[in-house]
Amino acid sequence: MAPASSETPERKATPKASDPAPTASASESAAPVPDAPLVFDHPGSSKAAYGAIGKIPVFKSAGGAQASTINNPTVEGMQVVFGVLEDKGDWLKVRLPVRPNGATGWVRKEDVLVKSVSNHIVVEVAKRKLSAFKGDKLLMEVPVGVGTDKTPTPIGNFYVDFSVRNPGSPYGAHMLSVAGFSNVLRNFGGGVGQIAIHGWGDDGSVGSASSNGCLRLLNADVRKLAGMSPPGTPVFVVP
Repeated sequence: MAPASSETPERKATPKASDPAPTASASESAAPVPDAPLVFDHPGSSKAAYGAIGKIPVFKSAGGAQASTINNPTVEGMQVVFGVLEDKGDWLKVRLPVRPNGATGWVRKEDVLVKSVSNHIVVEVAKRKLSAFKGDKLLMEVPVGVGTDKTPTPIGNFYVDFSVRNPGSPYGAHMLSVAGFSNVLRNFGGGVGQIAIHGWGDDGSVGSASSNGCLRLLNADVRKLAGMSPPGTPVFVVP
């Protein structure tokens, strides 16, 4: 399958033979996403759960049956991170960095390290606009390149799952990997179609529908965004 450009919408990685692919039982369709103004109600801080053991068991419910296992570190050698949705005693309901988009599960608090993240990111695809907020305070607003009609950027509520400085061509000065997946490209370039927010060498494609699903920023803008968006930062992608 040939990409629409030289960009691949997923991180290239060489999976370890011993690493089984995690499973998820959530529906393949993402949950309804609010219009951008509604996410201004997002709190001034969120919780993220960083993996603290080698393999993280994921459960169907708090104290329920185990559904899958998430490897830590990831195939890219990064600490696995989850976005926290609910805190219930010894358990956390989390967003999972796996297909399908919107997949959730429960993890034990003893298996992770919980941290707070201060900001959140909103991408308005039709407007080709990316904004970063702390609560309802706008921190930055910049043009963003989005997916083409054939390889659209997925819509949904995601989060940054890792951050890499100077990831190499063609990803520019910085890459913020997003725990969201293309609905078109499932297996491509050695990856699984995971998207990212990243820099780009051709400034002319920023602000247009030109990617395979990733979100392209000017290098100066992605550096600034990276400084305020650690792993666990919520990413709302709206139409």
